[in-house]
Amino acid sequence: MENFLDEIPDEELRGERVTLRLLHEGDAPALFSLIDGSREFLARHLPWPAECTCVEDVESRIDSWEIQAQMANGACWGIFAKGAGSSQSAGSLRPADGSVPASSQQHASDLQLAGVIILGWIQAAHLSASVSYWLGECFTGRGLATDALKILSHFAFNRLGLNRLEISASVTNKASQTVATRAGYTQEGFSREFERINGKFEDHVRFSRLARDPQ
Repeated sequence: MENFLDEIPDEELRGERVTLRLLHEGDAPALFSLIDGSREFLARHLPWPAECTCVEDVESRIDSWEIQAQMANGACWGIFAKGAGSSQSAGSLRPADGSVPASSQQHASDLQLAGVIILGWIQAAHLSASVSYWLGECFTGRGLATDALKILSHFAFNRLGLNRLEISASVTNKASQTVATRAGYTQEGFSREFERINGKFEDHVRFSRLARDPQ
């Protein structure tokens, strides 16, 4: 679409509790460690944890996200928790290959990878996209996902020029629904048997937010 970005800008997005950064191959070990340490927790509501059995599986996913970002079709940001300290085991803002953006050098050691937030299915013709997110179990209950969603929503509307964002959450995933509501999303309805989790079809609750909605 005319005037739509050719690729997703690779820049840090900073909020009150978290910093968001596009994930790259060097982040794979830390991301796998986070997934592996929360595997049972994540599998309650997500269909993919069983597919991530090694670092190479995560690298493949990151490669796919990078290609999407280069084509402006979508992107995946790491959610890095502020003030986590260097003693945490989930990995810091510094990728495993040792590279650090110049703007991050002073605070990289204070940030820990807590989860991811994904902008997907960007439709340039309609200026719309979907959003999904998850956190490692030990990072829940601290408002990190809500902060991340607010940051990414602002970026999507004001930097990318999107008009509509949509979130779909299992009817049993009350935490994800709460995050959407706290970030200013409006419940629109239900999608019956939207996803198959652990062999069972689950209905989803659909939320949306428009660029003109209150910030």
